[in-house]
Amino acid sequence: MQALSQEQIERLKKEAIESFIKAANAPFIVAVIGQTGVGKSSLINALFNTDLKTDPVKPCTMAIEKVVVKGNQGELWFYDLPGIGESESADARYIEDYKQKLFEADVVLWCLHCDSRSVTFDVSALNKILVSFSAEKQAQLMSKITFVLTKADTLSHPAWILAKMDNTWGMFAPSKVTRDILDKKAQYYQETFLFPYRHGIVSRTYNDGNFKIDDPQFSWDTYSIVFQGFMDEPTLSQLKGKYPHYQEVFQRLYQNYQVVPCSSSFRYNLNKLMLVIVNKMGKEAIARFNNFLNDQLDKLPFAKAKEYSNLIVIDPNKNRKLFDLTETRI
Repeated sequence: MQALSQEQIERLKKEAIESFIKAANAPFIVAVIGQTGVGKSSLINALFNTDLKTDPVKPCTMAIEKVVVKGNQGELWFYDLPGIGESESADARYIEDYKQKLFEADVVLWCLHCDSRSVTFDVSALNKILVSFSAEKQAQLMSKITFVLTKADTLSHPAWILAKMDNTWGMFAPSKVTRDILDKKAQYYQETFLFPYRHGIVSRTYNDGNFKIDDPQFSWDTYSIVFQGFMDEPTLSQLKGKYPHYQEVFQRLYQNYQVVPCSSSFRYNLNKLMLVIVNKMGKEAIARFNNFLNDQLDKLPFAKAKEYSNLIVIDPNKNRKLFDLTETRI
């Protein structure tokens, strides 16, 4: 083999450095998919204060919309995909878009309406997307997906709790009964969508220390930690008890599998959802996008929050207002 000239060596070095810089600055991609009307555009607007068009009556997203969000050291690309469920002909086109974005994306948010108990359509759509891939690839693609229960605020009975944080901000939280319903719904969707792929699915998180345990389901390097298989609550509890100094790692891996209930209107659980998104991307994303991780995501102006509690009680016989929650002062 002929030795490389100094010029060739320098050119290869330059190309290697340029390739490394390009990879380090490459955008992370998140695809948002689901049935029409589940609030995909509203969710992106709530997370990043964008202004994607929304409509309470008719579909607005008829083509893939790209939203670019600047992080500390790079870009996060969100793809808002058209909602499936409008017509068979439209769905056939959209399914192909879903396949492509599921393959390209680092993280996929599959949005499901929180106040619906029917999963048949979404299961069918997911099967149509995955059928052309091998079993191993299916599990890899499923590992990218976080299932999100949108519009949690539609579970309005019993009432949600609005905490006044100060004179400006408020924060919504579900009552105990509503929280229990949300937890049960999340578990049901987890069992429906993720459990069938439990043997091949993987959970990934960043490595922030000298992680090392004797367990064949784990693999790791300097940057990331991977758990092979489905980590349920008993497994999580067992690992925390056996390796207590790695409890935070196990909790992050466990959260990868969680179905996240949230509300764009109430800004409920948005920070938790953002944590799951960034965590799935790995250690590099934590540094590049940690400016998105803060409890402000779950807060909204108190004056705005009161608009969601617009109960007015009238006496029709005397034609007078008895009680107006929109006028109360806390």
